[in-house]
Formats: sequence, structure tokens, C-alpha cells
Amino acid sequence: MRAVSPGRSIGVAAIAVGLLLSAACGDDAGGSAERFCGEIDENRALLTDPALVYSDDVEPLLDLYRRIADLAPVAIEDEWRQLLTTYETASTVVPGDTESEQTALAAAYQSESAAVAVADWLQANCAVDIGPLTTIVDRP
Repeated sequence: MRAVSPGRSIGVAAIAVGLLLSAACGDDAGGSAERFCGEIDENRALLTDPALVYSDDVEPLLDLYRRIADLAPVAIEDEWRQLLTTYETASTVVPGDTESEQTALAAAYQSESAAVAVADWLQANCAVDIGPLTTIVDRP
């Protein structure tokens, strides 16, 4: 088990985690909105402020995002999966490897509008507020 470098890799993971906060509720076809909202609410602290100390801490967090993705209602499923992909990309960062860091940062920037959409949808349909979302994307 390798300790996660508190420098760049945590910074990239923190950006990705901040972007990946979200989910959905409502009566959409597809995933179970009620269970989706419940899982987000129940795991809010872990989703918004994960304790990533060791490299072994990353996969259980990704597994949680995957399980929640399977519950996502159609209205927000694509956005949730885009966030999941961003986390998976961030999990591949090799500390000190500029290319892997830049790949993760690019994925994080590309998923910003999805993060905003998920946060807004979660608030409107689940009455779950995941807190302030820092982003460069303009909100309507």
C-alpha cells in the first residue's frame, strides 16, 4: 500500500472529487431515483470529502460512484457517468508525471458542466444540497 502524495496527486483528486459531487432523484425511467437520492444523501460526507490517505482508499470510493451510477435516473445518468470517468482518470495520476496530471486536469475541466448539472438536479429533485461547487463554468 503506497501513501498518496499530499501534493499534486491529492490536488488533482480533490479537483476531481469536487467535480464529481452530485446525483439525482425524481421519477425518471431507468435507474431508481429514490434509491439514487437516498444513496447520495446517505454517503454525502464520503462523496464530498473523501479521506484519501493511501492509494488503497481510492478504489472503494470509485466503487461507490459506480454503484450509485447504476441507480442514476436517465435524466442525469450521462452527467453522473461523466463525473465517474473523471474520477477514474484522476485515479491513474502518477505523482510527478506531468502527462498523467495534465490528463486528469483536462478531464476535470471537461466535466465541469456535468458537475454543475448534477448538483443543480440533485438540489431540485432530491432536496440534497452538496454545498458550494467551485467551477469556472458559467451557471445560468
